[in-house]
Amino acid sequence: MVFKKLFLLSFARNLFLFSFCLFFGFAQPASAYLPRIIYNQSTDIQVKEPEVSQVFYDELGGSPRNYLIHSDKDFNLYINLLVPAYSNSNGRYSAKIFLVKNTPTTSGQAEDEEISFIDGQTDFLWKEFYEPFGRDYYFLGPEFEKNLSSGDYKITIFSYENRGKYVLSIGKEEKFSLIEILNIYWVMPLLKMEFFKTSVLEFFLTPFGLIVVGLIAILLSIIACGVFIGFINELIESRKPKMLLLTSSGMAGTKEEILSVLSKPADKVRVAHIITASKVQEDTSYTDKDRQLMKEAGFNVEDIDIEGKNKSQLMKILEAVDIIYVQGGNVFYLLKQMRKSGFNKIIKKLLTKGIIYIGVSAGSIVAGKSIETASWKNNKDKFGLMSLKGLGLVKSNIFVHYKPEDAEIIKQKPSGIKKKLRILTDEQALFVFGKKITLVGEGKAINPLLE
Repeated sequence: MVFKKLFLLSFARNLFLFSFCLFFGFAQPASAYLPRIIYNQSTDIQVKEPEVSQVFYDELGGSPRNYLIHSDKDFNLYINLLVPAYSNSNGRYSAKIFLVKNTPTTSGQAEDEEISFIDGQTDFLWKEFYEPFGRDYYFLGPEFEKNLSSGDYKITIFSYENRGKYVLSIGKEEKFSLIEILNIYWVMPLLKMEFFKTSVLEFFLTPFGLIVVGLIAILLSIIACGVFIGFINELIESRKPKMLLLTSSGMAGTKEEILSVLSKPADKVRVAHIITASKVQEDTSYTDKDRQLMKEAGFNVEDIDIEGKNKSQLMKILEAVDIIYVQGGNVFYLLKQMRKSGFNKIIKKLLTKGIIYIGVSAGSIVAGKSIETASWKNNKDKFGLMSLKGLGLVKSNIFVHYKPEDAEIIKQKPSGIKKKLRILTDEQALFVFGKKITLVGEGKAINPLLE
C-alpha cells in the first residue's frame, strides 16, 4: 500500500459530522494516519497496535533505531520506508525484522531470529512521491507485508552512516479517536518547522488546516463553506512545483533518470509523445527508437502532433496525461507550431497540475529562455521564425549533444550568453523541481566559461 493517505480525512463527506464531534464531545473514529514524532527520543520505540496505521518521523544520530512490537494475537505487519525530499533527498535506509526470543540458547544468551531483510540501499530505486494532503514531497522506499504469529518483534532501521531523517509507516487500519484528531493540530505544524523545514503556514493549506477554516465557514453558511473549500483546493493545485527533465537523447541516453521521476508504476503512466519537431527531418529513426524504449519500459504512449490544433484541443488532450514528452528534431519548426497552436500558453498551467515535462534535444532547447543554441553547430531551416524566445520554463539556454570538439564554438560566444548556458552531453539531463535545477546522469557538469 503506497503511502498516499497521510493524515487524510474524507473532508467533504465528514465535515459536518466532525464539526458536531468537536462541539459536543463525541469521539468518532475517522480514516487517517497517526503521526508520531520520535526524533527527539533516544530510546527504543514501543509500537502499540501495529495493525493501526501509524507514521513515525525520525532522525538517526549515528546508530540504528529499534521499534519493538508485542502482540498477544496473530497480526498482519505492514511497513514502508520513506525519506523527506527537501530535508534529506539523498537519504536511503534499510530495515531488518526480528522475532525476539527470550529463551537463552546454549551460549547463555537469547538470539533473535531474523525474519526479513528489507534492503533499500543496494539496488532499490527510490521514486519521488508527492503527498497532496500533507503537501509534502518524499522519496518512496521499499515495502514489506506479512502475517505474523503472536509474540515479540523488533524492527531495526539503519543506513550505511546511520544518520539523517526518514519516515517509517506501520500498519494499514485507519481508525483513531477525536483526541488523536486534535493532536494532529499540534503535531503537523511542528513537523513542518522541524522535520520538513518548511513554513508552518503550509499546514493551513492541508486538509487539516482547512478544517479549521471550514468550521468557521459552516457557522456562517453551508453554501459559502463549499465555495471556499473549492477555492482553496484550486489554490493548492495551482501551487504544485513544476517538474521537468531536459535531456539530449531521451530514453536512449538517460532512461534511468526518466524512470526515477515517476510517482507510480510505468504501466500506469500515460505519455503524450510530441513528435512535431521530427516531422521535417529526413531521418526519424531516433523517434521510433525512443517510442519503442518507452513501450518496453511499460509506458502507455500516444503520438501527438500539435500542428493544426488549438489551445482548447491541446488542453483536453494533455491534461489527461502524466508526462508530456517533447521529441527532438527541428527546434525552429517546433517553436513555430507551439506558438501557432497555443502550446506555449498552456504548458505552464499543465505543469502546475503535476504533469511532468520531458524534453529531448529540440524539446529541451525550446524549454529555455532562447533557442539560439540550435544554430550554433549548423544552419538549420528557421521556417520564417523571427523571435527566438523560448518557452521560458527554465531561466537558462540549453546546449545539447555536447562533444569535446564543441568547446571552441562555445568559447567564441559572449560571456553574457555563456553565463546563462546549461550544457548537456547525450548521457546527461537537467532535473528541474520547482526552482531547483540538478544535473543528473553520467559525467561532471561542463563549465560554459571554458576559457
